[in-house]
Amino acid sequence: MHKQSVTQIYSGKKVVGMVKGDTFQKSIRGSVHFLRKPPAIAFDVSTINQATEAGAVRVKVIDKESGTVYQATLEHIKEKGFTLNRGYGEQIALILEGWSRTRRGRLPVLQPTLLKGM
Repeated sequence: MHKQSVTQIYSGKKVVGMVKGDTFQKSIRGSVHFLRKPPAIAFDVSTINQATEAGAVRVKVIDKESGTVYQATLEHIKEKGFTLNRGYGEQIALILEGWSRTRRGRLPVLQPTLLKGM
């Protein structure tokens, strides 16, 4: 059995997630960590860079409060995301509608932008 490599991702000295295989995974509390205006999920640019260097091509964010799992490719986040700095350093954010979502035990809700052209 092949053991999957795991790389911790840091914001400063704090571990904020990990890359397992090709996926940057992060658990958050939506009520605290989601942007309000516009509703979005943001990442320190440095964490996205670290995840890319560690071989990630996807991002998976788990909202511990709702049980919702948000997924997108790093390419999609970089293409459709927006940059901001609201006092916490350079960040990149993707609006909630830009993510594929699943609630534990349910089928995924696809990103509307992925459905175009189908």
